[in-house]
Amino acid sequence: MSPSEQDLYSAEARSLHGTGRVDVSGRAGLPVGAPGELGGSGHGYDPEQLYAAALATCLHQAVVIAATETGVDPTGSEVTARVRLRTGGGQHYAFAATADVSLPSADDGQRERVVAQALRICPLGDQLDPPPA
Repeated sequence: MSPSEQDLYSAEARSLHGTGRVDVSGRAGLPVGAPGELGGSGHGYDPEQLYAAALATCLHQAVVIAATETGVDPTGSEVTARVRLRTGGGQHYAFAATADVSLPSADDGQRERVVAQALRICPLGDQLDPPPA
């Protein structure tokens, strides 16, 4: 960590075999399970859903910050994240993530500037391929 960096917040998640839940930062556990499409029960949240939720909330918070800083009204803004599980063969898996950003009060130029700034703010923004335009 460089001298100018500082921790602002931390979170912890713990998954234990056989519990069907993940405990997050001392709060009640979230039900988890493998998706039915991959042979699981389909009950609870799967890692792809949790990752999509993290991407959507992180990027949306960043959009609100960037919009407010640039004088754009964030009312009605929306971020939709999509995560796909991909395989390269064998047991090598990777996530592929995309997102759409709606900012109804902005014209195209304002929206592009807000999204570009939001992608710099959101620590998960560089995980999107392609990034939202």
